[in-house]
Amino acid sequence: MEEPEDNGKDYFPMQKGHFQIYDINEIIYTLGDPDTFLYQLKTVVIDSFLNNGSTYTYVIHRSVRNNPSQPWTYKDTWSSRMENNKAIEKEENVDFVKLIFPFQVGLKWDGNEYNTLGKEDYELINEESKTINDVTFTDCITIKQRDNQDFIVYLDQRHETYARNVGLIHREMKQLHYCTDTNSGCIGKQIVEEGTIYKQTILDYGVE
Repeated sequence: MEEPEDNGKDYFPMQKGHFQIYDINEIIYTLGDPDTFLYQLKTVVIDSFLNNGSTYTYVIHRSVRNNPSQPWTYKDTWSSRMENNKAIEKEENVDFVKLIFPFQVGLKWDGNEYNTLGKEDYELINEESKTINDVTFTDCITIKQRDNQDFIVYLDQRHETYARNVGLIHREMKQLHYCTDTNSGCIGKQIVEEGTIYKQTILDYGVE
């Protein structure tokens, strides 16, 4: 009997009842002043429906709470689907190609293929284990979505890590606009005028 093909789709599990709980650390800069937000996020697949071509779209409810003693409050609804061996997630009505299958280190694809934001190369940069909150995930892949290394005008660094049979376990984003006012002499001093630093780490997961 042949072994089933390991195409990697179990890094993006989609089934009704699948949930994930994350710790969120978010810093938002407005007019140079940072505000820090610490909260938890829960995602759960609540339903699915058949698309054209015998594929399914999975409906994901997202809820938040400030701490574990509080009840969850509904935030918004996203969705995910598999199309042409691509894992696509609709975030705030914008489709992003999160993964393509089968994959290998160094593989690149256009994460914005299904939206109008302009071409953006995603790259699978490594496969390794990762320990989060004292839990070691042995089979992980990390996707580099953006890394422009611009510390003068606009820094844009984004990456996501997925674990087999779990899905997203870590997301980190830094999008910072720096001060470029020639009169104040702030150019190159990495003084943030506006932007976001966002970190999302897995806390719990399973099937309800």
